[in-house]
Amino acid sequence: MIGREPPVIGHFPTPYPDELFYSICGRFSRRVSYPGAKSILLDLFGTATATAVIDLPNQLENVAGRFPEGTFLTADVFIDRHTLLPFFSAFLPPARVVELRRNMRESSSSAAHMRSGIMASRTPLPSRLRYCPACKVEDERQFRETYWHRLHQIPGVEVCPTHGVFLEDGDVSRRAGRNNLQFIPADAATRRLPARHLDPSDHDHQVLLRLAHDSEWLLGQSFAGSDLSELNHRYLKRLTDRGLATYTGSIHVNKLLDQFSGHYSTALLKSLNCVFKGDNHVKSNWLLRLVRPPKHAQHPLYHLLLIQFLGCTAEEFFHLPEEFSPFGEGPWPCLNPACTHYRRPVILECQLGDRLRYGKPTAKFRCECGFAYARTGPDSSPEDRFLVGKIISLGQVWEAKLKQLWRDSSLSISAIARRLGVDPLTIRRHAARMELSLSRSDKRLKPLARATQLKGNAVSAAREIKRREYRSKWVSAMKPRREITLKALRRKLPREYAWLRQNDSEWLERHKPRPQRRNQPTAGIDWKRCDAEYAAAVRVAASRLKEAPGRPVQVTRTAIGRALGAITLLRQKLHKMPLTARAMAGVIETRVEYAVRRIQWAGECFTRERALPRPWQLMQRANVYRLRSVPEVKSAVDATLCLLESSLSLNQKLTA
Repeated sequence: MIGREPPVIGHFPTPYPDELFYSICGRFSRRVSYPGAKSILLDLFGTATATAVIDLPNQLENVAGRFPEGTFLTADVFIDRHTLLPFFSAFLPPARVVELRRNMRESSSSAAHMRSGIMASRTPLPSRLRYCPACKVEDERQFRETYWHRLHQIPGVEVCPTHGVFLEDGDVSRRAGRNNLQFIPADAATRRLPARHLDPSDHDHQVLLRLAHDSEWLLGQSFAGSDLSELNHRYLKRLTDRGLATYTGSIHVNKLLDQFSGHYSTALLKSLNCVFKGDNHVKSNWLLRLVRPPKHAQHPLYHLLLIQFLGCTAEEFFHLPEEFSPFGEGPWPCLNPACTHYRRPVILECQLGDRLRYGKPTAKFRCECGFAYARTGPDSSPEDRFLVGKIISLGQVWEAKLKQLWRDSSLSISAIARRLGVDPLTIRRHAARMELSLSRSDKRLKPLARATQLKGNAVSAAREIKRREYRSKWVSAMKPRREITLKALRRKLPREYAWLRQNDSEWLERHKPRPQRRNQPTAGIDWKRCDAEYAAAVRVAASRLKEAPGRPVQVTRTAIGRALGAITLLRQKLHKMPLTARAMAGVIETRVEYAVRRIQWAGECFTRERALPRPWQLMQRANVYRLRSVPEVKSAVDATLCLLESSLSLNQKLTA
């Protein structure tokens, strides 16, 4: 039987909406009722060595090739409508999506799982196939059988967005074993269970519901992949709007982490396997990898959590502009009152400034008529497009209009200024520069004093002299000491550096000293003796930090290193000092341990004040309110309140 050519499949089940490919094969398996699992694999894939893959199946060209000609079921239909690839492809580079689709069509290996990042991810797939009890009832009523929905198998989707109930585990395990060789239909692996409804007042439940809605939308799209830099630009736009990043792309890391931790509970992140790794997570975690310039693709669940935190749905996020545009989309209006296309959108490009003005972006706009202006953004309304912050150049059209109006002696200086959109003094200055005749009816018109005239080319000449002078000083300061650092140069030439940074930034960038990295020789260090000394010093430093008066300081590696004056040593050479590493691991505090100590400190403060606070007042003073759901924090709050109550009652008895 194994050596024969597989027959054409003429009775393959018609897929249901959002049905998993695995589920379709399970219904086919029940329909044909073969005695052995390998017979089904041979009929479907043409080989008995295939496996029943749930999320990203392979060899789909083999399956589609078994159907009669003219059928609508192709490998691409299976991939787009009945696998989890659309969920992953929205956040993968296009080249990797192309390879994924090729692997799912042709390959017989697990290459698709490798390229999607499933195997390497800390966010695993659900351990069992899952189902919604309400969907099961509806499916049986509408189709007379139930089936596996692909939405319910996505990591991070814990609820059914259609019915607002929690998903239940079926009897099909994803673990390697016999299940990998057979397709089990949903009817045989699900039970009728009472639905567990979401609590509308529970924030975590609402987060899970929005994750499910976003995942459902992703499954309905046909993404060919996304450029990682474009995703990053969209994140920066939203972060900037919320004051969590600057317009130059700098992230306010501590502020972002604090707000993110306040938005999602630790219990929720743990349940989704998305908790930050380690106690000192400021330097690197999945959240910071998403908002910094991207190096690698990240799991879609991470993206969805960040998107929801930024206040938009997945659909809204993917409709945001790919490029950061604080001044809106072009073209932009020409604001030259002397031009025929005044206030019309004819400027096709805007030049973003390299530096911020009062923390806000700037841009220059130049029209073909010669008029150029600059303004500060970002735009908050359509009218902002017609504001001029600073006129850079007036242009030949403006000057020609000034000559024309100047010859009309019936017009006053103020009238000309109103028509040309400037003040009267500007009109007089440019008239003097252009050497226009003073024979006008305005008798008060007098030649401008030399101090108030436009300097013209004299300004440019002086600027060029200063440029050459400062460049020469900068280069001269670098020549004697090749190893000089930028910090030392800035300290030596502060005025020159500031001027060059503002007026000659490209030249300065090319003439900065190269960063110097020096490794101190360590061959002569007795690491065994050093290890013993630092191990003892670490324990002493930790005790002093805990016993220090005032508000508690968290005992971290950095705090200990700062106390010992050895931050770099403990960061870079700890692998050479095993005793110190063990001592460090034994004394550093977790976030929860530090919170418990802050609660005890707050309790001591209330004891001295002879006040009995409410629970929320105690947590607020200890700054642990966002950890209120953690069991250790709850216990510490209850214990501290009991001690406070006992202490107050004892004091009252003594004073009585």
